[in-house]
Amino acid sequence: MNKKLITNISNAGLFLFCVLYLFFSFKMSIGSPEMPGPGFLPITLGVIGSLLSLGLLIKGAGIGTKEMKEKIDDFSKQGVLRFASYFLSIVLFLLFYKTIGLPMLFLLVFSLAKISGFRGWVYPILFAGIFTTLVYLLLTFLQIPFPSGIL
Repeated sequence: MNKKLITNISNAGLFLFCVLYLFFSFKMSIGSPEMPGPGFLPITLGVIGSLLSLGLLIKGAGIGTKEMKEKIDDFSKQGVLRFASYFLSIVLFLLFYKTIGLPMLFLLVFSLAKISGFRGWVYPILFAGIFTTLVYLLLTFLQIPFPSGIL
């Protein structure tokens, strides 16, 4: 068997494991923000693991342009600056999230999209808007309060 096929199979297995883990985690009580239940950590880990393994699965399947793959493997001055920009964006998000609220998530996702190489303005704005809306709906559904910020 070739190496790429083995990698894709293992990534698919990892993704399936994480999704099943997340599914069974929902059987435990998540609790409240003031007093998290026994399911809070497993659900959080399940979501993070599922998203990361999905990213591995997509990357292993070869979805993306040659330019994107070169950017990922690049360890040049531009690559280091990109990493520093990611780090700075996340730090600014953490510093101002309580003050600004949910619009700060939009700004974070937008900045990460632009740093990652999204061209133009339409796609990054749409991506950030859809992502922020989905997070808002998820937090509302789970009844998790978030800082009201400027809204």
